[in-house]
Amino acid sequence: MVDDGLAGFVYRSGRWKFQEEPLERFVRWALEEQLVSAEVLPRYRRVYLVVDGEQRRFRRDRWWTSQKSIADQGRHEVMRQRQDAARVEREARQKEQEEAAERRRREVEEQERARKAEEAERRRLEREEEARLRLEEARRRWAEEAERRGRERAEREARLAREQAKREEQERQDLETARAWWGRLSPQQQTELFTAVAEYAWRESSVRVGVPEKPMMWPQYARGVPVHVADKRRTLYGIVRPSPDLVAACPTLAEELVLARNAHEARELAAVLPQGRIVHLYLPEHEQLTVC
Repeated sequence: MVDDGLAGFVYRSGRWKFQEEPLERFVRWALEEQLVSAEVLPRYRRVYLVVDGEQRRFRRDRWWTSQKSIADQGRHEVMRQRQDAARVEREARQKEQEEAAERRRREVEEQERARKAEEAERRRLEREEEARLRLEEARRRWAEEAERRGRERAEREARLAREQAKREEQERQDLETARAWWGRLSPQQQTELFTAVAEYAWRESSVRVGVPEKPMMWPQYARGVPVHVADKRRTLYGIVRPSPDLVAACPTLAEELVLARNAHEARELAAVLPQGRIVHLYLPEHEQLTVC
C-alpha cells in the first residue's frame, strides 16, 4: 500500500487529502502518466490526517496526483487570489470611508468646541455674578450658623459633662457594691474559692482553667472574675461570683456559667439569673459567715 506521497485536491475545502492505493495500481498509474509529481503551492502545503483517532497536521511540498487535482489547485488559487484582491479593495474603500468620516468628525468637533467655548464664557460671567450674590448670602448665614453652633456646642458639652458625671457616679457605686460583695471573703477564702473552681472544671468538664494570681473584677460580668480554659484560644469557662446587685446591667451574663461559693450565694444569684446556669462549690458556709 502507498499511504503517503499520493493525494487528491478537494476543491470545496481547498485542501489536499491523503489517498491510499495498492502499490501495483500506483505504479501502473505512474507509468501510464495518470499520476504525475506536482509541486504544492505554498498556501496548500498543510494537510491533515486522522491517526489513531487524533487529527494531526503535516506539511508536504510535492505530491503524486492527477492532472485534475493540479488543475483544481490552480483554479482554487485563482479564486483565492480574486477573493484576496476583492478583500484588499474592500479594505481600501473602507479605509477611505473611515478617513472621510474621521475628517467630518473632526470638523464637527471643532465647530462644537467653538460653540462650547462661547457658551462657557457666557456661563462663566453668569456664575461670577451668582457667586458674588451667594457669597453675600453665605456670609450672613455663616454668622447665624456660627452663633447656633456655639449654643449647640455649649449645650452638648454640658450634656456630656452631666452624662460623664452620672457614669462616674454609677461606676463608683458599682465599685463600692463589688468591693462589699468581694469583701465578704478573706484572701484565704478567695484562694480556696479559685482552687475549688479549678477542681470543679477538671472534675466535671475535664479541662484545666487558669487560676488568676490577682483576680480582676470585670464590669461586663457584674464585677465577677472570668476564668478561662488553659488552651491557646483561652476559651471562657465561667464567671466566678458576679455581684447579684449588678447583674441587671449585664444581660449577657445569663448565657455564661456562673460559679458561686456555696448554696447561700447561689440563692442570692438565683434571684436574678437562670438557676440552671449557677453552680455552687459546697464551700463551708460558716467560714464566710465568720468573716462577715
